[in-house]
Amino acid sequence: KRLPEQFFSTIARMVGRKLEDQANEQWLWKGRHVYMFDGTTTLMPDTQANVEAYPQTWNQQGGVGLPLARVAAIFSLSCGVILDLKIAKYAGKGQGELTLLHKMANLFSEGDVLLADALMCNWRGLYSFRQRGADVVTRLNKAQRKADFRRGTRLGKDDHLVKWAKPSRRRNIDRETYQSMPEHILVREVRVRIKQPGFRTKSMVIVTTL
Repeated sequence: KRLPEQFFSTIARMVGRKLEDQANEQWLWKGRHVYMFDGTTTLMPDTQANVEAYPQTWNQQGGVGLPLARVAAIFSLSCGVILDLKIAKYAGKGQGELTLLHKMANLFSEGDVLLADALMCNWRGLYSFRQRGADVVTRLNKAQRKADFRRGTRLGKDDHLVKWAKPSRRRNIDRETYQSMPEHILVREVRVRIKQPGFRTKSMVIVTTL
């Protein structure tokens, strides 16, 4: 109970990276390290220290509900260990999953691959990881973008290259940085179908910089 959070995150990083360094070459994907990213939330005991460190959200009634923290982690596809993690308040500026991911982005180097959910499917995220020489594989965020396989450069059935235009709004980016970014990035969209005996066939669009 008396151990600080920093202790757990430090130990997790040390052990995880040691094991990843020893990963068998056959466990990698085409010789490349694949790292998965995801986030979750956790409830904690209703102590004064926890309430102060993880205050309630604006829409919670005072004194009702337990302190809530956000936890985000990067873990290895080859051996399943956590390589880095961040713990933050659930709500507030700079506390979202994507913000925590970018704070851990130094883990990635040339040739690495990030596997993430649809939250990562955004122009800035794909661009920033390509700048590091890392590729991204994610699911299309249908709430923000639609796939049109009649456009772009056709690679095959339900498989094409398409240009994504730079967003017109520059959230949390200074003008100089925004202007230095390209007007478009090239991404690949692939529609895949998942067939399982006894289940209805599902369809999804994968977005990747590969």
